[in-house]
Amino acid sequence: MRRVLLICHSYPPRQTIGAVRPAGLAKYLPQFGWEPIVLTPHLPPGKRPAAKVIETDEQDVLRRWKARFGLDPGQGLHEQLKLPQSSAAAADLRSSRALYWMKSWLTYPDRTKGWLPFARKAICDVAQQEPVDMILSTAPPITTHLLGLEARKILRRPWVADCRDLWVPARNGSKLARRMVGALERRTLAQADALVTVSSPWAEKLRQQYPAKPAFAITNGFDAEEFAGGDEELTRTFSITYTGNLYSGWRDPNLLFETLAELLQAGTLAGSDVRLRFFCPRDPWLTAAIERYGLREVAEVGRWVPREEALRHQRESQILLLLSLNVPIYSGGIPGKLFEYLAAGRPILAFGGERGVVDEILEESGAGKFTTSKDEMRAFLVKAYAEFRAQGAVSHRAGPGAIDRYTHREMARKFAQVLDETMERAKPSLRTRLADPENQTLTFVS
Repeated sequence: MRRVLLICHSYPPRQTIGAVRPAGLAKYLPQFGWEPIVLTPHLPPGKRPAAKVIETDEQDVLRRWKARFGLDPGQGLHEQLKLPQSSAAAADLRSSRALYWMKSWLTYPDRTKGWLPFARKAICDVAQQEPVDMILSTAPPITTHLLGLEARKILRRPWVADCRDLWVPARNGSKLARRMVGALERRTLAQADALVTVSSPWAEKLRQQYPAKPAFAITNGFDAEEFAGGDEELTRTFSITYTGNLYSGWRDPNLLFETLAELLQAGTLAGSDVRLRFFCPRDPWLTAAIERYGLREVAEVGRWVPREEALRHQRESQILLLLSLNVPIYSGGIPGKLFEYLAAGRPILAFGGERGVVDEILEESGAGKFTTSKDEMRAFLVKAYAEFRAQGAVSHRAGPGAIDRYTHREMARKFAQVLDETMERAKPSLRTRLADPENQTLTFVS
């Protein structure tokens, strides 16, 4: 069996969306002839896939700088410097903008750069003890791709860079820092042997940006075994449930709030039936929007919940709410939450941004509706509510075959094909290309 070094910053039992894709690869790649060796920072106790894991130390760069300036490493800078906490107020203050600028420089190219020296040492150990055939890095954070390039030079093996996101440099840090991060990422990815991303539109963007590189689209997915036998009794209310992060307004639920408020005021929906449930961090702007639209009596803003609990709330809900990022650069992206929702087997109401891949998946699978206007959303809610009142449940119309194409097993099969093709393609010229004198170690001041 061939071996692949899988470099990822998030991995189970870490409960982050970034851990889901590498977990699926680690679990199912062996079924297609690839044994993964996972390189990641130290993990907390808990359940993880059976793959071999190399855990390393990691230095928290911001904590180190706070300590240097005599600040409490465990407290936020806004809190310690007594700056406003709300994003709306902070955005207008010179002091807050200066702090944001400073953080972007201290953490360049990203906040995980303190992992670099420890991971690089582990890669050198792999060169001596764990021979591998391929390298696969998955990002964000960008640091994982820097390590992918390092591994390519040290191990002299082909490298596939998996880009789960293309938009990170566009929203983080000062303008100059963003340009520098973007330039660094382009220089780094230009040295990969193949590129992978999560959607066809994004794969086309990569082909345009790196015309000499093969670029493949492999969507995220869900682990079918994780959802087997997990049926929950549906709520007795007309529940609309959101689980995950809202990223301080980058995911904007106001279209739903406005539509619900009008339907409730008109009596089309009964307030005693409706429950709008958010299992996410309690951001002030979210509770303020709920108050502004008069939805306090029907809305429940809970808290962030562990993954297992979030999955249970998804399966019991009448409707699942999916919010795409409403920013132009994210066009063509697919929220990872979509695949959890598909596995939950409940109807999906999606909106945010323009029609695209999410709309296509929902349309093809019959799993839900992507809306772009208040009229479309009103029609969906009215029809779903009528069904709820008549039979106590909103029907889920997606067939099993339409959902199976998005399993982690299918995702791993496609990755194995990319690894196979890339390895065969790289064989004739690998030794020559890796002898390039420009292949030098990347270093960053921490």
